[in-house]
This record gives sequence, structure tokens and C-alpha cells, in this order.
Amino acid sequence: MENDEKNIENLELDESAIQLLRALEKENKNVRDFLIKSYNGIPVAPEIEEEVYNYCVNHSMIFTAALTNPGTSVLTEFLYEGIPSPSPLDNYFLQSKAGRAVKARLLAIEKELPKIIDTYRSKGDVLIGNLGSGPGRDVINVFSTHYQNVSNIKAINIDKDINALKRGKIMATKQKVDHLVKFVQESFLNYNSPQKFDILLLIGILCPLDTETCINILKTIKKNLKEDGCLIASNAAPKMQKDDPFTYHIMEWGPNWKMVFKNEEELRQIYEKAGYIWKGYFLDSYGFHTIGMGIPHSYS
Repeated sequence: MENDEKNIENLELDESAIQLLRALEKENKNVRDFLIKSYNGIPVAPEIEEEVYNYCVNHSMIFTAALTNPGTSVLTEFLYEGIPSPSPLDNYFLQSKAGRAVKARLLAIEKELPKIIDTYRSKGDVLIGNLGSGPGRDVINVFSTHYQNVSNIKAINIDKDINALKRGKIMATKQKVDHLVKFVQESFLNYNSPQKFDILLLIGILCPLDTETCINILKTIKKNLKEDGCLIASNAAPKMQKDDPFTYHIMEWGPNWKMVFKNEEELRQIYEKAGYIWKGYFLDSYGFHTIGMGIPHSYS
């Protein structure tokens, strides 16, 4: 046991990862040993890997959600809201830097979005498009906090997951902003808005995609943005992998949750190659997500 504890300490992991490995020492040592070995690049017998894989599926709602659909809003909702009586593995995901940074990204958007809305609101009515929105918690929270009693700001949450949209309708009703938010079941890439948007949100969509695909997406959605409209798009930053490699290792190994990390300069180039004028960026409090801003340069 003493040697096991030294081996854990020698991994130079953060406290949440150490606590997970200590919990697994008591619950399932094979899982603990596999995670340590795989993280260190040590080969493990296939039957052991299968055992650990099945353990993770059966003992982690977050792992299973990511495995079922890496882009699901169910995963982010777990990270926003928490899980009652979480397993050691889920508790780790919730307490990890990467997990907490997802909620920090939401808080950063909730802080910055009203500033952008008010810039457009000074000119008249404001229409926001939330692309790949999931339930649209970010917009709903902002509306509930800042614009509950106004009528000149509207949002359309666009997502192909009908269940996510149903959750969003419940959220909007509970927060008394359902009169301000519309929900559309559609792939945002196929969506043609009858009205062009003042603001487009594209949060958590670009992270697993290569640069060319990101450029093409930004070109495609530009048709729905007003000439002076603002696109707000996020991407996972290299700091996530640097500062929380253990979480990223587990998620990449199991659910095949792979990110294409991009810094602010790389995100700026994506904007500019897609025909936008770069207007800067902001970060979540961990620096794990870069959230860029830009306006269309042209519609050519």
C-alpha cells in the first residue's frame, strides 16, 4: 500500500486525480492500475482494458454520455449542474480542471454576452442565433438575469437534438423568458433564417474539428448573419491539454473524445480566412477555452 501511494504521488497529478486513484485503490485496483499504466504509455493486456472500459461505462454517467455522443449537451449539462451522489469517476470529472473549465466557459459567456447585446440594442431590436445550442442555457441565463422584462431582444436556439430543445423549453419557462426564446430542430449548417441575426453563437462546436472544416463552417453560417453582425465562437485552447492531461487522456482513450486545440492566433486565422474581421477574444477563467469575436468582411 505504501509503494502504491508513492507511485501515485510520483505521477505529478493534481489533487483531484490523486483522489480518484486513491478511491479506485479501494474500489477496483485493476481500473486504477490500468489508468496509471495507460497514462504512462505502458501496454496493458486487452482483457484488462476491456474490463476497465466496461467499468467506466457502468460507473460513470459522464463517460457514457461522451461515449454515446461526444458532442452531446447532456455531457455539458452534467458539468454545469453536477450529479447527485456521483461515483468516484464522475466526481473526478466534475472536480477536474477540464470539467470545471466547461462551467467557467458558460460563466464567461454570461459575463461578456450582455455587453455585446447592449451594443446592438442601442441601434434597435436584437436577434440572436444560438447554433448547435443544446438547450441554450447560456442565452436563457443571460436573458433571465438581464432582459427578463424587455421585448426587443429575441433568440433562436437551433439544434438537431429534440430532447435538448425540450430541456431548453423547460429552462426558459422556469426562468420566465420563454416569450423571448424560440427553439428550432434543425442542423445549424442547413438552417436558413428568415431574418438575419445580429449575433451568432457557436459554442463548443469547433473544438474537435480541423482548421479547414472550421473555416468552411464559418463561411456557411455567415449567410445568416447581418453585415455588421457579430459571430462569437469558441474552441478548446492548448492550455487544457497542458494543464489537465490526465482528464484528456481518459476521455481520449475511452469515449474517443479528441480535441483539435487552437490558440487565439489560430482561431483568428480561421475567422479571417472565412471572411470575418477579427474583433478580439475572451477566455474562461482557466484559459481552457478561447472565445473569438468577429464581423463579416463580405458575403463573397
